[in-house]
Amino acid sequence: MQNVITLTNRQTLNILGVTKVSGVSPNEVMLEIEGDRLLVTGENMEVQTLDVENKVLTILGKINSMKFLGAKVPLLKRIFK
Repeated sequence: MQNVITLTNRQTLNILGVTKVSGVSPNEVMLEIEGDRLLVTGENMEVQTLDVENKVLTILGKINSMKFLGAKVPLLKRIFK
């Protein structure tokens, strides 16, 4: 599946290709897109739509930033480099 991120007027964020949502708060949403982690920060954010079957996520609120953090590395792999 192709990953598509659409931000409209910094108020509505639509993401296609979401495989997991790790955390949600009014200021941060942490999610995974096909193996990469994405941190979305903002104000008064809430998840409007989460369709796991179709891998669709919609966030409403003021979006300030989106940052790709790369793939999550297991703890043991980080310890025994």
